[in-house]
Amino acid sequence: MNLPSALHSELKSLKVEKGIISGKFKHLLKDSVEYAQQLELMKDISLRIKQLESALKDAEALTTTSQAPAASTTPVFPTLNQHRCWDNPFTLSVDNFAAVTDWPVFVAQHAYALPSHNPAWAEVIEQSFGHHSLLVCARDNQGKLLGGIPVTVFSSPLFGKFAVSMPYLNYGGIVCEYFDICLALIDKLRALRTELELRHIEIRSIYPNLGDNPSTKKASMILVLPANDTELDKMLGSKVRAQYKKADEFLPEYKIGKMELLEDFYRVFARNMRDLGTPVYAIQWFANILQHPGLNAALLIVYVKQKPVSCAFLVNHGKLMEIPWASTIQSANKYNANMWMYRKVLSFAINQGCHYFDFGRSTLDAGTFKFKKQWGAEPCQNYWYTLLPENAQKPELNPDNPKLKIFIMLWKWLPVWLTKIIGPTIIKGIP
Repeated sequence: MNLPSALHSELKSLKVEKGIISGKFKHLLKDSVEYAQQLELMKDISLRIKQLESALKDAEALTTTSQAPAASTTPVFPTLNQHRCWDNPFTLSVDNFAAVTDWPVFVAQHAYALPSHNPAWAEVIEQSFGHHSLLVCARDNQGKLLGGIPVTVFSSPLFGKFAVSMPYLNYGGIVCEYFDICLALIDKLRALRTELELRHIEIRSIYPNLGDNPSTKKASMILVLPANDTELDKMLGSKVRAQYKKADEFLPEYKIGKMELLEDFYRVFARNMRDLGTPVYAIQWFANILQHPGLNAALLIVYVKQKPVSCAFLVNHGKLMEIPWASTIQSANKYNANMWMYRKVLSFAINQGCHYFDFGRSTLDAGTFKFKKQWGAEPCQNYWYTLLPENAQKPELNPDNPKLKIFIMLWKWLPVWLTKIIGPTIIKGIP
């Protein structure tokens, strides 16, 4: 292992360890001995991380640049340079999302814009769920947009009033290249939380050091795609090839399309969500995404014996294809339909000219993480920040919340037709 690779490996391990320690603090008393011990350990790890980041920067600077780097070494998302600052006057404002007319062009051209910053997402969220979005903006003295962060406001009977950047999606956060402006935008959000009397604001970022104690439980799994199917098969290796080829004996077929496949997609998706104990979205949410002119979405459905058994919802962002939702009926696991489907999905992404495939976020080292890892995907660490009132605890609006365990267990016993009726009302308040 060369020096940069070794540094990267140690850095990744330390960040995972730091995230684990961060999660312990909410269960410890501040005045306890264990709290003090964990705090000292956190400080030591943070110092070592800074040292590694500095050493890595120096090591990479020494690497020869006589040859152009291979495509596989180019990260899909840029790194936020914490030393790059605006250092000039700027103003901050909170605006209605639709009123910021220069935002669409700004995010279309900005290197730090993530897929969910596409204004089409805020539009379909409001169209589908009725949630209103705001945009916190930073501008120079001439009014030029320097950065911004979209937030969607929720008013839920279950969880109260809160905001998320961005809900229902893997990404959100700030679009800005200047670190001082990023921090100012976060401060503006803190003031906004107080002004609107929100319980919290959640920021789904991929950038560190924008706030205190971010959640680092999740990582996005990104695969660098080869140029063609032949290279993909070589890259995947014999073990993965053997798994998806097991499906061939059952003669699976697949279709790629849009609205004409929506009913088949929803049939599989709704049943799988019921089996997982999770409320299902309304079918109209998916229809609105498929029909929005600003989003390039498609469906891939796998059929065995003419019946839909696996489904994938795909969004093409240009160089990156994302799979925000996928499902396989449990009874179809004997067909290896899920593996076969993902192989067809990757082929479709390559044929669409994409350079990267985003498998979506997973909890580090969980089953879904390992599933995506076997395809060659590498983790892109997520940093989710929660802006809270002083001394308030972080909310757990996800299946990991122990309070939801009984609800999940009971939901699995409901008939699918009933979950399609009551599920959308519940899930609209869970981002």
